[in-house]
Amino acid sequence: MINIDNIGNLKKCRVWLNKLPSSNDEIVKTLSSTIDSCDNNARNNQNIALELFVAPRYYGFLGIEYIYKESKKLEINVHITGDSIRSVNDSLALPSDNVYCGISSEYAPTILDTATKVLKDLNIIPSGTLNFNIGNYSDYGSNQVIFSKITSILIRLLGIEKCTLDEEECKNIVRNELNKSLTNI
Repeated sequence: MINIDNIGNLKKCRVWLNKLPSSNDEIVKTLSSTIDSCDNNARNNQNIALELFVAPRYYGFLGIEYIYKESKKLEINVHITGDSIRSVNDSLALPSDNVYCGISSEYAPTILDTATKVLKDLNIIPSGTLNFNIGNYSDYGSNQVIFSKITSILIRLLGIEKCTLDEEECKNIVRNELNKSLTNI
């Protein structure tokens, strides 16, 4: 896990590369989309997760799994979990916020739409499957804006091969994205 500091007042971020926190949440529905992939060569499978807190209360956590498959298409899946009653104790959210495990149906369409837009704009991910498979949300701090921003950052991190993505480069991508407006993806 990489803790990212120096990203501005009241902003906190953690990034996981390759080893994601475990999740046993039951998938109740999957939103999917398929886009044309870029013509890049095959690449390694990759896992990335990002947890973000931006004051006054924005909070979210998402994890992705990319699996290369030769097909000329990139399939994007957002796995929605049931309403969680399982709370998270170790999060960047405010102590007064209740944080729950899973990807909520409330944020899944935004995650899918943002991923599709950013992937088409960047056009740097080869064919395969991209699964949004873990997440956390809070009752007060989570909304479409923060999940859109987290999705955008994850796609940009995925755009760099894990064998060349070092800690400083990861921090720079996150800082650059967080220096933009939250609504600018």
